[in-house]
Amino acid sequence: MPPGNLTYNMSKAALKCYTEGLEHDFMKEAHKDGNKQQLRAALLVPGWVNTSIHLKAVRAQKQANGETFDIENDVFFHEDKPANGAWMPSQIIDFMVAELDAGKFYIICPDNDVDRKTDNLRMTWTMQDITMDRQPLSRWHPDYAEQFKEYLDANN
Repeated sequence: MPPGNLTYNMSKAALKCYTEGLEHDFMKEAHKDGNKQQLRAALLVPGWVNTSIHLKAVRAQKQANGETFDIENDVFFHEDKPANGAWMPSQIIDFMVAELDAGKFYIICPDNDVDRKTDNLRMTWTMQDITMDRQPLSRWHPDYAEQFKEYLDANN
């Protein structure tokens, strides 16, 4: 998770932990009785999506401060003004349904900016912050910028 919005990132991390634990509990319960698992959990990681969440937050902040909200200049993307790299909500839903039908637990949605291989490399690098005793969030740390670039180049 990129740095910058600690509360949001904490909620995403908590949801990941909860969903993984829930799926494990469902599996244990089914196997305890020798049954096939009937109930499943899945973790959707939607990536960059053209939503109006940021638009609504900026508009509310401006209104609370008595300022004028200018949709064209105050937010750089939303559903009616999509960013080129982001997916539309309907694309996320279609992808999620296909992955659920395939029995996937981790549903890592791509977007129009980053391919799946690069996404996987980024996630692997992040987990290796722990196993290699690097600074947390080293991908964004200036001391690791060149090393991260070399890692991507060597593995992509």
